[in-house]
Amino acid sequence: MTKTVFVVDDEQMITTTLAALLKMVLKYDVKAFNDPQQALTSGALASKHVDLIISDFMMPGMNGIEFLKKASAISPNTITILLTGYADKENAIRSINEIGLYYYLEKPWDNNELIKIVSNGIEKKELADDLRHRYEELKESKEETERLYGLLKTDYQQEADNVRNLVITLANVIEAKDKYTDGHTRRVGNISRLLGERLGLPEDKLRLLEMSGLIHDIGKVGVPEFILNKPDKLSNEEFEAIKKHTIIGETICKPLNSLSMCLDPIRHHHEKIDGTGYPDGLSGDQLSIDSRIIAVADIYDALTSDRPYRDKMQIDQVKEIILGDMNRGKLDETIVMELIQAIDEGEVI
Repeated sequence: MTKTVFVVDDEQMITTTLAALLKMVLKYDVKAFNDPQQALTSGALASKHVDLIISDFMMPGMNGIEFLKKASAISPNTITILLTGYADKENAIRSINEIGLYYYLEKPWDNNELIKIVSNGIEKKELADDLRHRYEELKESKEETERLYGLLKTDYQQEADNVRNLVITLANVIEAKDKYTDGHTRRVGNISRLLGERLGLPEDKLRLLEMSGLIHDIGKVGVPEFILNKPDKLSNEEFEAIKKHTIIGETICKPLNSLSMCLDPIRHHHEKIDGTGYPDGLSGDQLSIDSRIIAVADIYDALTSDRPYRDKMQIDQVKEIILGDMNRGKLDETIVMELIQAIDEGEVI
């Protein structure tokens, strides 16, 4: 999306020069004003669509600090830059804290420096906007999402009971966002633990498998809901967005030391033995036993559950699909055969 920049200065030559420079080099949509009052009443500013403002300090009727203070009150997330003469430098420095000024430039400015400062300011706003968007998305999912956000920001060193509570919270966040996966993460956690038990894994590994299964899809909080719940076939762009949930999930959990052993299966539960999976295209022995187990459990539960684009499948069809993937070298043979046996023995519903 094209970025919008306001240039405000009572001298028309300056606004014309700056507007031409930013349009030519950065391809921004630049609106020039020689009267700060006109900028304040602009519809773009009121609708929060202005990304950055460059304002002169000395202007008749209203100086730059007064103008930027009023502009920030209307559009608080807009980045502000003040142009000053040398004599006004002290006022500009004070305004950094007073109005949250991003930067001040002394006249005459260097064009290369100005372009760099404006670019960095726009990047800062993009990062801040993205962070606000993610926070709002989490906050709106469920009441417990606020607790999750606080945990992610503050205390990453939790005792075992607190870690489990956190894992359950993370799982609930996922399912709150994707209405078609109610219970999916818990079932994947349970099935993964069962497969680990059948393979003779120790208790500490079983606990890790269950936790990893519970939060394997946490990265879906970063995928738009209209994609997660789309009833039709995804476009290539939408599928690429879905695929990013593995990397987003790893990023979310990485600061938590207590979940460090879950990072591998969170990132790699969509990898395939033959190297055709994502996000890293790992194959063979590059894939951990945790990732292999959760991959099989995830596919089984997805096939036996209602999805936005299809109804759940009958168990015979599910077994045929999973065995087919195994025979094509995509799933671990030992794990798949344990799953089939568990199904036949009634251990997996």
